[in-house]
Amino acid sequence: MSSSLSLLRNFTIGKNDITLLNDKGEPTNVMSDCSSIQFGDQGTFSRFTNTELKKTATDGQSDTYALDTLVFLLQHASSDNSAYFRECREQRVDHVSIVDKRKILDYLTGKVKDVPNIVTAKRPLDDDATMSETDAIKRLKIAQDTKERVDRIIKREHELESRSSVLQGTKSFEKLSELVKSLLFSKSSNRLGKQQQAAQPISSRHHNKFSSEDKIPIIIVPAAPTAKLNLFNIKEFLQNEMYLDAQEIRASGEKKPDQVTVERRRPNGQIAVYHIVDSVSGLKQTDWDRVCCVVTTGQQWQFKGWKWEKPLDVFSHVQGFYPKWSSDKVIGTAADWAVHVLNIHRDRRYMDKAAVVDFWNKLDAFNSKCKPFLNF
Repeated sequence: MSSSLSLLRNFTIGKNDITLLNDKGEPTNVMSDCSSIQFGDQGTFSRFTNTELKKTATDGQSDTYALDTLVFLLQHASSDNSAYFRECREQRVDHVSIVDKRKILDYLTGKVKDVPNIVTAKRPLDDDATMSETDAIKRLKIAQDTKERVDRIIKREHELESRSSVLQGTKSFEKLSELVKSLLFSKSSNRLGKQQQAAQPISSRHHNKFSSEDKIPIIIVPAAPTAKLNLFNIKEFLQNEMYLDAQEIRASGEKKPDQVTVERRRPNGQIAVYHIVDSVSGLKQTDWDRVCCVVTTGQQWQFKGWKWEKPLDVFSHVQGFYPKWSSDKVIGTAADWAVHVLNIHRDRRYMDKAAVVDFWNKLDAFNSKCKPFLNF
């Protein structure tokens, strides 16, 4: 029997149809509903069959790519990275890392004859490449249970703002009658203007003079390439709700930007813009008013040269986040800092959305209380 990998490559090169089958053996076009993959009359394999293609960076669950991962990659070969990773998350399919993506596509489409990722099997391929019916049922049940858990999480989500809450507003009109009386009986309209100005908080009068650019929130991330979140992957995480390994992106040859801009659609449909940097050397004194969030690695030297250099001062002026793997513990001095622990799952990408929602909920609450003049 041919291996699933060799069949996939041969069918791709020959442009032969590959059929996805659900648990009833019926054809389906949706990978999340698929339980097995059929190569004509050449063989049918569980979608979770492990192939001989080894991962450059292992994820803790498997050292090789599963068949459904490779089929899904071929189905989205023309998509850019953002669209591809988003589809992987929505269909709950493991993604091929950026480092491996191009060379695996070249191999499967016949552009190259071999790739270093292929593991040489010591036993017959049909022993390793096929999965027992019991194992396939277990894997399918795990996938179904996972889908149910994610659906329950999504159902528990709540909008921070709705049409009704926006219309209701937060301003008080208790002194409206006094202002009307002043307008009717004052001898000078200038007197009214002064009263209105006095009634307005000093901070509001100051920040109302800001331009729209001056009201864009600033987020500072670590410059360290080993940080969980930095300029390499922060946009993909916050805007597209997908965590990518920053070191993999760096190893692929992608240049680190000086700054990234994240556009976030709020529950009320409005678009909020955030500027993200990893260096404060370009910040003016007025820019520090816009700094609302700091992502930290837990190292105090990160704050050297800042307006505030002590962690106690930093996190009394901004919302702090300490990202870590959900299975790890907070280590070092960060355990004593006033930061919010952001848990990211090491290999379950469908859980990234919950982490991103947690991030925005915490930051929105901080901005609403401490920096309401920002367009957050």
